[in-house]
Amino acid sequence: MASVTIRNLSEETKGLLAQRASRRRHSLEEELRQILDEAARAEVGNPDALEPLGSFIVRITRPGYDDVAAAIDAQRQRPDRALPVFE
Repeated sequence: MASVTIRNLSEETKGLLAQRASRRRHSLEEELRQILDEAARAEVGNPDALEPLGSFIVRITRPGYDDVAAAIDAQRQRPDRALPVFE
């Protein structure tokens, strides 16, 4: 695991973070790790994070499908899929 050192953090901020950790019954280190993990992952849910819009829509609306190609392939593989009729 990587380590990060944050310098020049105010005592007030450190105290507020320690209180937050205490309320959640976490150590300060664990609370900071969770805050940083959530902040880093917040970009993943952002459609502007260099992810094609179609892939983003499929990912957020169909759990289990991480990309459009997999969603299309899974749909094609379904045995109960109705075949197209050409007249």
